[in-house]
Amino acid sequence: MTGLLSPNSNLSHGAKRMFVVLLVLGFGLRMSYGVLRYRSTLNRSGNAFINLWDHDPLYHVLIAKALLSGKGYVVDDFPASAGKQLRYVGQEALFKAPMYEFFLAGVFLISGFSFKLFFPLQALLGGLAAAFTGLISLNVFHRQRAAWFAGLATAAQPILVNAAPQPYNEDLFFLLFVVSIWAFLVWLQTDRVKYAVLCATMIGLCMLTRETGSLLLAAMGVVVLAASPMNLHKWTRYCWIATLTIAVVAPWTLRNYVRFAAFVPVASIVGVDFTEGNNQCVASESIFVPYWAEGPCPSVDEERRVQMQTRTFDARVPACVRLDLASRQVALQFVKNYPLSYAKLTLRRFWTSLLPYNPRGNQHRTERIVLLLYWLAVFPAGVAGLILGKKFREPGRMLLALVIALNLLSIAAVLYWSDLRFLVGVYLLLACFAGWTYDELILWRERQTRPLA
Repeated sequence: MTGLLSPNSNLSHGAKRMFVVLLVLGFGLRMSYGVLRYRSTLNRSGNAFINLWDHDPLYHVLIAKALLSGKGYVVDDFPASAGKQLRYVGQEALFKAPMYEFFLAGVFLISGFSFKLFFPLQALLGGLAAAFTGLISLNVFHRQRAAWFAGLATAAQPILVNAAPQPYNEDLFFLLFVVSIWAFLVWLQTDRVKYAVLCATMIGLCMLTRETGSLLLAAMGVVVLAASPMNLHKWTRYCWIATLTIAVVAPWTLRNYVRFAAFVPVASIVGVDFTEGNNQCVASESIFVPYWAEGPCPSVDEERRVQMQTRTFDARVPACVRLDLASRQVALQFVKNYPLSYAKLTLRRFWTSLLPYNPRGNQHRTERIVLLLYWLAVFPAGVAGLILGKKFREPGRMLLALVIALNLLSIAAVLYWSDLRFLVGVYLLLACFAGWTYDELILWRERQTRPLA
């Protein structure tokens, strides 16, 4: 890792030690939590393991099962436990981005449907995410204490720790997320092609795991424009990154178009999310009420039903894509007819996303205490570092700030979930700024207590 962290080469040994410690700590926290939470079910395998899950985890597992069974990218028709309502059983699963499903299929191919491999592997991914976040902070701020804080904050991030023992894609997505940022920063410093290739590949895989990975590419383009507006060489290399990213995603996009005559770059879900987040049901509440859009809305269901009946679709278009296209039309019509209501919803989503947790969410008391403590440690200091930090136009700080801003804007524009999963990337990068703030306070304290010569 010499040469990728800082111009000061004497940091390399400490950086390697930090990387290893953070990896082990992140892995250990996830394994310890998972063992405690699932201690009575860790020995489940096969159908008993599959029946353990519900909602998104069950979809992920069933799509992976269909892939392993040779049925294709569909929701497997496995007889789910009583009370578990599944949509699109036996149908194409384009409402889910494919990377995590293929990841799970590979894991279950080796270990069978069980905790044996998938849980330790996801815990390892979380540990690696913590280690690379530490490297990002060290690269940007060149301070060991700041890097340690950023890495520890990622290792202990409650949403990621909770997701590791379950079939959620968070630990995989955020590893790809932070490695993309780290590789881009190293490429800016070294101009080495291998880091540009690594950056593009990670962004492509990140997008194939969750579409919001595209925000990384946008933020990086702005940084190149601001940092090297007249540097043709840098712009050429950035175009390589963008082109290679598209090349990573393109096979999946082409597969969808050829098979279904529908342009689905990664997944067909934005329209559904946009409609769930923007409708008269949630708009009827005051701007001072925390945003919550996870309940039913009969008027939206009726409008979607009408859209589905009146629109003409190609017979090859999967049901989930049809629903998404109809939902998108309903949402756009709402925004057109009620622009002030949409503006109010945007503001509600934004200020609600700044809270430690949504008071209307379904977290238990202990979970809320943990989320509050984490927020107190990261958010105020992170915002202070973001606003007060020197050298704001320095490319590294600019990139972190832009990614934070774009993630918050995407939440404000489309949808906020009370489980906070869309905010994890914001917290990871705020932790980098928070580490700098705490280091500044320590340095200031040391200056105050230093005896006069």
